[in-house]
Amino acid sequence: MVSSKSRATPFSFLVSVVALGLVCGSSWAQDALPGQASFPLAKSLGQSQVIDLSTAWRRALNYDYRYQAAISEQAAAQTEYAQGRAGLLPNIQAGYVRSKVTGNSHEPDALGQVIGLELDYDSSHGYVQLQQPLINYGRYANYKRGIARSEQGSAVLAIKHQEAGVRLATAYFNVLLAYDHLALKRALAASLQERAAIFQAHFLQFEGTRTEAQETLARLAVARAEVIQVMDDLVVAVRELSALMGATPVRMAALQDEFPVLALTPSSLGEWLDRARVGSVQVLSSRQALLVADAEVDNAASEYLPYMDLVATYNKSDSENLSALSQRSNSFVIGIQVSIPLFAGGYTRANVARARLDRMRLQYQLNAAIEKNQAEVTRQFTEVSGGAARIEALQTAASSARASLDAANLGFSVGEVGNLDVLRVQDTLYQARYELLKARLEYLLARLKLAAAVGTLNGSHFDTINDAYLGRIISVVSDNR
Repeated sequence: MVSSKSRATPFSFLVSVVALGLVCGSSWAQDALPGQASFPLAKSLGQSQVIDLSTAWRRALNYDYRYQAAISEQAAAQTEYAQGRAGLLPNIQAGYVRSKVTGNSHEPDALGQVIGLELDYDSSHGYVQLQQPLINYGRYANYKRGIARSEQGSAVLAIKHQEAGVRLATAYFNVLLAYDHLALKRALAASLQERAAIFQAHFLQFEGTRTEAQETLARLAVARAEVIQVMDDLVVAVRELSALMGATPVRMAALQDEFPVLALTPSSLGEWLDRARVGSVQVLSSRQALLVADAEVDNAASEYLPYMDLVATYNKSDSENLSALSQRSNSFVIGIQVSIPLFAGGYTRANVARARLDRMRLQYQLNAAIEKNQAEVTRQFTEVSGGAARIEALQTAASSARASLDAANLGFSVGEVGNLDVLRVQDTLYQARYELLKARLEYLLARLKLAAAVGTLNGSHFDTINDAYLGRIISVVSDNR
């Protein structure tokens, strides 16, 4: 039996529900598909072009600013080899001086009288000199340093290549995760809105309670706030991917419903660790840095040693000085020039000590790079090997949560389960679906990171994921931007 006070409340409750529906519900029904939001980038790839992981990777190689900067850095490092080699080759220089000399000369004659003479003449002097190092350990050390710096530049570019691949895959998967997360949140909100409408109708017919309706409306409001947050996440994710590709993707390839778990080759952690010791570009770069430090030590120590150069000079002079006035001379000189360092104020000793300590620092950094790389390989291998089992467990959890929600709804209809219990089970279902989606993307990313850790990440890895896992086409940017 409902009291007169209770009978007066349905109208106010109906007004609040209708108002909420007018503000949120009607606009909700007119919302675009998940991810159809506005983006600040003016350039887009068009509705007809579908961007998959392989296409995104190849576009990123031509546009990613950080990778393009690494290419320039590597090109600059390649010049170090030519610079070091130049020190071993002949050094030829030439010079020419032409001047006009004006002056007076005062000399006594036979009678003792001073006679003044004008001395105005043109003077010129030119030379060509060749200097070829014969024994110069310092220049040879610089040559070795140039080779090591050139190789180190190539290793650094390889690192940037691997990092660009991981960065692109992360951005791509973040878009897929945000898109499907938004779809889940919208589906949850739509389900809650339908449930709230049912409670509203029951309440107006005096078949339900205000508490159940208010509980559902409160959860609906939270769900709509979460939708707004995930929409923002999608906007940011698409913007980050666009920054790597140079254009805004409109249609993208997403995960298929079927998710096959491909065998990992090789299958043992030991073999992956062995591969990393040989092929890791991070370790290779640290080794090249150590070779550069070895050359720096040799170059510093070369200041203790004498050096010998072959010097050949050709001179041509005309009235070079007053004593050679109106005389022309040509000369060719060839010889061996030897320099022996004796004392430099302690600079050489200090410089050698600095170079050796710096080499010691780089040796420790190499050891740290090896250990870090081995840990990274182990981490990503376990992510891949354990990821398959985790995906299977989450699939079971999602199926169980679906069955639990059906049972909860049935229990609620017969009065055995409360509305809050149903809402909790519903939240568990959508959370399980989100965790499953996230686990699948993390599994794919771990495979790519594992390849990067051993230095083998390339386009074929993206093609494999593209062919085996991607196929569903989604639209992440609306036409009305």
